[in-house]
Amino acid sequence: MDTVHQTTHWPAVLAALGAGVVTGAAISKMSPALPLLQSEFGLSLIATGWLVSTFNTIALGSAIFFGLICDRAGALRFCLRGLACVIAGGLLGVFAPSAGWIIVSRVIEGAGYVAVLVSAPGLIAAASAPMQRGLAFGFWGAHMPIGGVAVLLASPVLFALSGWRAVWTGVAALGALVMVFLALQSRHYTGVHAGAPRSLASIRASLAQPVPWLLGVVFGAYTLQFYAIMMWLPTYLLQTRDTGATASALLTALFVLINAFGNMTGGWFMHRNVPRGRIIAVTFAVTTLAFIGIFADGLPDAARFACVLAYGFVTGNIPPAVLSGGVRYARSPSEAGSIQGLIVQISNVGIFAGPPLIAAAVTHGGGWGAALWVILGAAAVGFGAAIAIARLETRDFARMARRE
Repeated sequence: MDTVHQTTHWPAVLAALGAGVVTGAAISKMSPALPLLQSEFGLSLIATGWLVSTFNTIALGSAIFFGLICDRAGALRFCLRGLACVIAGGLLGVFAPSAGWIIVSRVIEGAGYVAVLVSAPGLIAAASAPMQRGLAFGFWGAHMPIGGVAVLLASPVLFALSGWRAVWTGVAALGALVMVFLALQSRHYTGVHAGAPRSLASIRASLAQPVPWLLGVVFGAYTLQFYAIMMWLPTYLLQTRDTGATASALLTALFVLINAFGNMTGGWFMHRNVPRGRIIAVTFAVTTLAFIGIFADGLPDAARFACVLAYGFVTGNIPPAVLSGGVRYARSPSEAGSIQGLIVQISNVGIFAGPPLIAAAVTHGGGWGAALWVILGAAAVGFGAAIAIARLETRDFARMARRE
């Protein structure tokens, strides 16, 4: 996807990143609040897993459709509407009298989450120079961990004020601030305005490319692993290590913060033109070893947590490689939303299925160690998709070289 910018307008990139940070905070706020929600509403471990996954219901079923709407409405307008949904859903959750209303509010927030995820990458590409796009997407890849760290660090203080509802209110307020900042940067997002309706043949051609599908599979494997750790780590620490709520939140925040630094490293690799298939394959291979250490009962707790941090850093390479690939395979700015929607929809299988699968494995498999098999299965799928991406991109580069 081409852009007219020869220099990157970093405030505009930061504004789009801020929209992603809001969605990261919205999805991550459930993690430290799970014990409180379980206590207040009397939820079982499996029911809590489904409560986590409802956030991703919209993405799982209709992200491609959202991407097509984004292409038609324009990325900036769609991103602003997505933030509005995150705010509205969060405020509904503040006043929720039951777990059922929490689920409804999470579905609304989930719609906003999808809208931002399919639109913000196009804004970043529009505001960045081609030679700096890899770095820009390194920052974008960190939107989820940045939002997660913010909410995990703030949650102990906010819990003391008025429980989990204070966290919901804080995320909604952050969303309102980012909406204003994003709107003020509108002139820097060139080529992402409302477009003409696309023909069925054009849609079919853009979605027929194999690499975006494989990138979605990779991201699905990544999200299953990452959110399995992020969502269940506080609960695991509370139930098996008797750490307090504050200590559990801080340890989880450290894991997420390390992941943000890994995202920057992944952006640097993309900036240095390291093939994305190679980045992804090596990442899954290394993180598999880290997971074996995490679930090794014979290791002391300090060593196992070191493996958690090692996993968090290394796996951070994947989001920049995947999300920049979505823009790379859009043949024009008007197709960016649909390609991102495809990747988001496939990837959300991991976010949707991960927490319940982990909960079921722990409940019926004899303890937390049973979760390892779910995670290793995801790693095998991701590694296989990465090898296929590497082969396809090598073939594409060879074709381009012959044409030159």
